[in-house]
Amino acid sequence: MSEKSVCSNCGKSMKDNWLVCKYCHQARWKMIRPYFVWGIIFLLFSWWAFTQKIFPISRSENIVTLLLPIFGVTFGIISIVMLLMAIIASLRGLTVRKIIAENMPEKQIDWNVSTIDPALVEGQSDTSELENKHQEIDQLNRSLEVNLKEPSIFCQKCNHQNQPDSKKCSQCGADLLPGAGFAERLGVFILTTILALVSFGCGFLFFRFKPEFNGKDWIYLAGIILFGVFMFGLGVLSAFRKVPIHERYSTRAKRHISLIPRQAISDFSSAINSAPLMQAFDYLQERANLFQNLGMEEEAKLDWKLALKNINSRMANLKPPFMELTKQRAEIYKNLDMQDEYAMEMLLYTIEKESAFKFKEDEIAKGLDEGFKKGTEDVKRKEFHQQRTDIMKNPRYGIVGYCHKCKSAVDLDYKLKCSKDPKHKKITDIKPKLRKPVAS
Repeated sequence: MSEKSVCSNCGKSMKDNWLVCKYCHQARWKMIRPYFVWGIIFLLFSWWAFTQKIFPISRSENIVTLLLPIFGVTFGIISIVMLLMAIIASLRGLTVRKIIAENMPEKQIDWNVSTIDPALVEGQSDTSELENKHQEIDQLNRSLEVNLKEPSIFCQKCNHQNQPDSKKCSQCGADLLPGAGFAERLGVFILTTILALVSFGCGFLFFRFKPEFNGKDWIYLAGIILFGVFMFGLGVLSAFRKVPIHERYSTRAKRHISLIPRQAISDFSSAINSAPLMQAFDYLQERANLFQNLGMEEEAKLDWKLALKNINSRMANLKPPFMELTKQRAEIYKNLDMQDEYAMEMLLYTIEKESAFKFKEDEIAKGLDEGFKKGTEDVKRKEFHQQRTDIMKNPRYGIVGYCHKCKSAVDLDYKLKCSKDPKHKKITDIKPKLRKPVAS
């Protein structure tokens, strides 16, 4: 299925998962009907599960009897949501604004002979080649129009064009900064509530079917219950959370990246100015990528430099090791074509991450839990080995450390082992080294 469909009433494109066209309120009845059908089916199943199984639950030893009420609650919530969505979509569909066909703009086709291959005009190629030619021309024209569009905001309610920094529509007063909508908040609340119910149900089953409890069992039970409480609390907070202004600017910017890139740049700028340092860094990266895609290399480099300044400011207020900040700074160095700085930062990042591992490379794990953790660390260790190998192919980049057996500073290989004798175990003060170029 394609990402977008076309409304049969107003002719505007809309996403395939829309039940109602948000421009003219034309209902998509073929998509609404299944919501009614499945909502009623789930509701009936939920009612049956409660009426048949909820009363004997306290004295039942059958696990199916104990699980059915949990499934009943889950499907009951899903059915209510589906029916509410279908009812709301149907009510909105009753207020559809019919578009008169003769007032709809006809698609203009440019039949300029200079843009068409003479062979097509003379009938030397088939109709499909002619259509493909016009599709290429239309696509080129659309891309040019997108890049030349001045920043502006179109109100989704009245279609009025507003200034790029507008927060409210100057004509109808509608909010032009998208926040978390009712459907999104409701969806998060329902999902977290379902997870909480499943958690409580698992805790009940664990308590019911465990013949004897020891210290660890009580810890597990408390963990399951606390997880359920946490998920429900998270859902409540998400439902009533006020979306920060920088997130709203960022959301609007992402909606305009393909439509009006200059408007997206303007909104990213507003998000950067109003966001804390950590979020501002993400917005600087997104704006830099947008500049790069538009061929604005100088502006992209300026944003990378601002992002580098952002990271340095955060590092100044933290205690080492910086771990992920080091990796982010390395990636910025790479974008700025600062190869030496990139190599040193990436080597430092891999050294810090590997030094934080719990298990050594040749250590044998005991038990399933330790085996899983060591396996995860070994996968990451191999990735770091490969990254260091690629970087250290250039003789200018190396790693040094203090070997307690050699009692001196020595060069290390990509596995962080002593180059004089790999069997030497105790290596400390490991750090990357930039060697001076050899004079020819």
